[in-house]
Amino acid sequence: MSIVLAERHGDRARGRTIVAHLGSGASLCGMQALRSVATTMGFSALDGLMMGTRCRALDPDAVLHMMETQKLSLEDVDHALYHASGLLGISGVSPDPLDLLHCEADNPRAEAALALYVRRIMREIGRSWPCSVGSTCSSSPLASISTTQPSGDASARVVFDAAANEAGAGVISATASPVRVAEEPTNEEWIAAMRAAEIIQGAIA
Repeated sequence: MSIVLAERHGDRARGRTIVAHLGSGASLCGMQALRSVATTMGFSALDGLMMGTRCRALDPDAVLHMMETQKLSLEDVDHALYHASGLLGISGVSPDPLDLLHCEADNPRAEAALALYVRRIMREIGRSWPCSVGSTCSSSPLASISTTQPSGDASARVVFDAAANEAGAGVISATASPVRVAEEPTNEEWIAAMRAAEIIQGAIA
């Protein structure tokens, strides 16, 4: 992502940038000068943002309470946290936000799931990045937000271009927006291939 951001957005990409991967798995990465300085990821894939079927960060005692009151085994808890929580667990409909958008008007659980999903994203952005670059945080405003797929509104400080958003353009914020919002599809296979080539070239040399 840092390679693409530099190519497409120039010096602006070197400012404080949030990269949001919002899919079945979800995470935020705070970048400064094209280097990662903060992340929502933890020990496992359960931590951080709410996901399609994974629970997100939660009070550890919630797990103990669930095991005690519902008499769950370790395997039951594992399944619940990884496969039956998140958007699917709350909505009871689907782990896909797009599916929930289509039915939220008539389904209070779907509406609640989406509201919590967005709230969690906003909370992590606000909590994790204001001071993620140390002493420079007060003089270094957020420059851009980049998502790996369409993800909806990101901040009150963002001014969106509705036509660009509808068309799936690379930049969906308006020219006058103080924060640029871009959509950059991930290409993990390409990165893996590049790293493999570097290792092979190093071994040959």
